[in-house]
Amino acid sequence: MNLNLIEKFILLSLDSKKGKFLIDAMSLNYGIAGAILLELSEEKKISIINKRLSISDFKLTGDKVIDASVKLISNSKKKRKTKYWVYKIGNKASGLKKIILDNLKNKKIVKITSKKYFFRLITIYRYPVINNTYFEELKKEIKDIVLANKKPDLKGLLLLSLMNSCKLTRVLFMNKKEHSAARKRIKELTKDIEISNEVSQTLKEIQAAVIVATSSAVIGSTSS
Repeated sequence: MNLNLIEKFILLSLDSKKGKFLIDAMSLNYGIAGAILLELSEEKKISIINKRLSISDFKLTGDKVIDASVKLISNSKKKRKTKYWVYKIGNKASGLKKIILDNLKNKKIVKITSKKYFFRLITIYRYPVINNTYFEELKKEIKDIVLANKKPDLKGLLLLSLMNSCKLTRVLFMNKKEHSAARKRIKELTKDIEISNEVSQTLKEIQAAVIVATSSAVIGSTSS
């Protein structure tokens, strides 16, 4: 099954049986923003120079989420920092999330259900996983990288860094000892893995921006 980084992140964020998201809405939205920027980086559509992000490839791909993000960034009157785009795309993530989930539905990975509450005024959507084989393989792939020291490819590294930034590793590694080992391993991988300086810089910039955004979301929800 060929899923991009954005789709994998969304899938791992779900409770496979209940179809609910396992992290808070703000962390999820900024995580989606980070996943989009990382996917754009991997496809060599963005570059970061002097901490300012810009589009380096304007060609559209046919992927609605990728293309909408390319247009959004390219329409900016000036080059802005990565943190700005994590917030900007994150604030539009609710609409993008629907497109991503529709893609997963069309690929027969999840199904979309809905139920109405409060005199049918409120609709709650759920996204239970129906392709459990792929879902379990994806989780195993991540766990093998962290707990069995399997060497990750670039996609695996980017996914791990994103999960760590959004505190999603706490969900996948619920055992306290495993979670501690996971955080240590991810830190080592993002520091030492052999990737180009350009990818390394982009990864660090996006990772740092997502951490700041999700931390601000948690602080804000706690104080309110």
